[in-house]
Amino acid sequence: MDMIEMDEAVRIVLAHTEPVDVVALDLMDALGRTLAQDVRSDIDMPPFDKAMMDGYAVVGADVRNASRARPATLEVVEEIPAGTVPRVPVSAGKAARIMTGAPIPEGADTVVMVEDTVAEADGTRVKVLDVTETGKHIALLGEDVRRDQVVLEAGTLLRPTEIGILAAVGAVRPMVYRQPVVGVVATGSEIVEPEKAPAPGQIRNSNGYSMGAQVVRTGACARYLGIVEDDEAELKRVIGQGLEECDILMLSGGVSAGLYDLVQKTMREVGVEVFFDRIRMKPGKPLTFGTKGKKLVFGLPGNPVSSVVGLELLVRPAVRKMQRMGDLHRPVVKGRLVDGFRQAPGRKQFVPARSEQRDGLWQSRWVGHHGSADLFSLSQANSLFVVEAEAEALEAGAEVEIVLLTEW
Repeated sequence: MDMIEMDEAVRIVLAHTEPVDVVALDLMDALGRTLAQDVRSDIDMPPFDKAMMDGYAVVGADVRNASRARPATLEVVEEIPAGTVPRVPVSAGKAARIMTGAPIPEGADTVVMVEDTVAEADGTRVKVLDVTETGKHIALLGEDVRRDQVVLEAGTLLRPTEIGILAAVGAVRPMVYRQPVVGVVATGSEIVEPEKAPAPGQIRNSNGYSMGAQVVRTGACARYLGIVEDDEAELKRVIGQGLEECDILMLSGGVSAGLYDLVQKTMREVGVEVFFDRIRMKPGKPLTFGTKGKKLVFGLPGNPVSSVVGLELLVRPAVRKMQRMGDLHRPVVKGRLVDGFRQAPGRKQFVPARSEQRDGLWQSRWVGHHGSADLFSLSQANSLFVVEAEAEALEAGAEVEIVLLTEW
């Protein structure tokens, strides 16, 4: 297969990505999910005229000319705590002591804040010391939301505020797109699990766990399927398991041209249609993508930096599209390099960097690394600056695009 450009790789992946199915979730489980249908209010909100302040519900005309020099003195007919229903109407010369959130009694049209009043010791009368505009400090029935009004549209990402809105309108089992399940497989006979001390020639499996954590950050559910040695039969079994159990299958390692790089070959043998196997990018050129039915399969390079970049730029948009989320891609801003940067021209490079905004301008500094296996330098990065394929040298102060890894 020919090597393709990064933009074309993204286009191909998204063209073969379809939404997952819809489920009903309890409110406490719905955070971070995307609504699959509009949500309407089942009641008017507020459901009654209610007090917005602690004070006294009065007839506005009674306090129109009140002042500290000439206070308006009113008879207190009852006290209305929040959660109770008024029993006594309020008429001229009368007032009801009222708490925030309580229903306004019949006849009252204004609430005077308690700070603008002085009550007699026995609570039977109150003096209003300042003018209060008629209608003040009252939220009217339905002024926020009317019954059957759409309060959240399909496609809305459910943040804590939206969860509160769902609760307010009684939508306790919203219909949302379920989390895609992303299977994570590490390949290679040299890989051992982290709890084991590596023998000579072995390395610990950092990729499987960092990729799983990245998957969770994308809004998907990670399923770790373990390490597969360089054995074709075992790789075929695990790929088959991943295709059966997962929406997306990611395999780390085994995708370059070496003798024991079996992933692409085995993918095809289990019926995966491969669309590309090399991208004109750095790091991460040997990156494979294919599908079997609606299932997506990514063969990511075994080097940690390469797999991180490939997952952010290709897998993350697919996960988000599966859930009909907006903003499929990481934010991209224009900024300037703090230091110069050189590369061998030929492939578009996404360089791990530390970027920050100063005086409204983004500045980006390469974190430095010892090749695409250097996970420790990558931990200092919060972004990637982009160097076009034809560029050989960028001077300090050169303008670049910066991909913000905002959750890092």
